[in-house]
Amino acid sequence: MAPHKRIFEGVRIIDVTQYLAGPVATRLFVDLGAEVIKVELPPSGEGSRRLRFSAGDGRKGAAATYFAMHNRGKRCVCIDFKRAAGAAVVKDLAKSADVLLENYTPGVLQRYGLGYGDIAAVNPNIVMCSVSTYGQDSPHAQRIGNDLVALAAGGFLHMIGEPDGHPVYPASAIADHMTAVNAFGAISAALFHRARTGEGQHIDLALVDCTYNSHDWQLAAFSTSGGELDPQRGGTQRTGAFPYGVFKSKDGYIGIGIFTEPQWEALVRRMGRADLLEIEEFKTPGGRFENQAALKQIIEEWFATLPDDDAAIRIMADELRLPAARVLSVGQFARDPILSRRMVAKVPTADGTEMLLLKSPHKFSKTPPTDPVPAAALGENTSEVLRTVCGYPADKIETLLREGVVTETHPG
Repeated sequence: MAPHKRIFEGVRIIDVTQYLAGPVATRLFVDLGAEVIKVELPPSGEGSRRLRFSAGDGRKGAAATYFAMHNRGKRCVCIDFKRAAGAAVVKDLAKSADVLLENYTPGVLQRYGLGYGDIAAVNPNIVMCSVSTYGQDSPHAQRIGNDLVALAAGGFLHMIGEPDGHPVYPASAIADHMTAVNAFGAISAALFHRARTGEGQHIDLALVDCTYNSHDWQLAAFSTSGGELDPQRGGTQRTGAFPYGVFKSKDGYIGIGIFTEPQWEALVRRMGRADLLEIEEFKTPGGRFENQAALKQIIEEWFATLPDDDAAIRIMADELRLPAARVLSVGQFARDPILSRRMVAKVPTADGTEMLLLKSPHKFSKTPPTDPVPAAALGENTSEVLRTVCGYPADKIETLLREGVVTETHPG
C-alpha cells in the first residue's frame, strides 16, 4: 500500500510573522507537510534570531535557539517589503500561495500595500490570517502588545497568584501559544471551507480574544450572579475547589486535581483520615477551599510520611486512580519516560552540537507528522524561492539582490 500523503502536503503558506504566535502556528503546518516560506526583513531578519534568555543565575542561552525552535523546516527569504519593489515580490509569492499569515500591528502591512485587499487582488482564493494583540477593529488596535499584555488584558494574570498578592506571570507565553493553536484551527477550517466553496477569506485573530476565551467557569459565574461574583485568584489552589492545586511533597511539589466527591473520599480514606468526611465545613469543594489551610497541612504531612514522591504518585495515580502528578521542571520532563511518545527530537546545530526541538503534538495513525529539521539561515532560500515559486529569471534576481530589495545568506 502506498504511503498516505501528509495532511497539508501541497499547501503553500507565506509566513510574514515574528516572535511567537505566528511562527508557532506555521510550525504546526510544517509538521503536517505544508510548505512554509518565511519572509524576513533585512538587514537582521526576524527579532527572535537575536534573543538570548537568562537562566536567572547569570548564564544565558545560546542566540537563535528561540528562532530555531519555532521556525525549523521553513524556507527563509529576506525581502525589504517596506519598499514598493519588495512588496511586489511578496505579492508574487502570494499569487501561488494558499495561506498568508501575518502578525504585525493592524495597519502596518496596509501601509506597504500588503493588506488583505491587496493580497486578495492578486489571489482571490487565498486565506489570509492576521494575528494581533487586540484585533483589527478594536478601539485598542494601534496599541503595541504581546503575550504579557494579552494575559493581563484578557483576565488571565488576575487569576494567578496569592489572593492578597501580586498577579503572577506564568513564565511561559501562554497567550501566544493559545493564539497559535487557534490560528492553526481557524486556517484549517478556512481551507476546508475553500475546498467546498472555492472561496478564500480573511481571518482576524486577537491574542486578547483567545486568552479571554480560555476562561472556563469564570464568565458564567460573573454573569449568573448579576455581577456580584467576580472570580479571584486562589493561590496554590483552583478558586472554589480543594484539593485542586499544588502541594509541598517529600521531594518537591505534587499537583492534585480532585473534582468529585468519590475521589476526595478515596484520598482521605487512604490517608487514614476518614474522620474528615464527617466534618461539616469539609463536605463540599467550596467548604474545603474556604478551610484549605488546615487540610493542606494534613495532606502535606501525609506526603512527608511516604518514602518519596514516586511512592506518592503510585498511590494516588495508580492505586487510587486519582488525577495527580509530580510538578516537573522542563529539564525533568525532558528526562521523563513520557518522552517515549516522541515529543522531542535531536537536531544538529551549526556549531556541531545538538539541540532538542519540540515535535508535533498531533499523533495521526495514517499521516504522521514530519520530524524537525534545522532552521534556515537568514535569506538562505531567497534566490531558490524567487526562481521556483515566482518564476523570476536569474537577471531579475541578480538585480533585486544588487539593489538590496532582497538579500540572501550562503550557509558555511
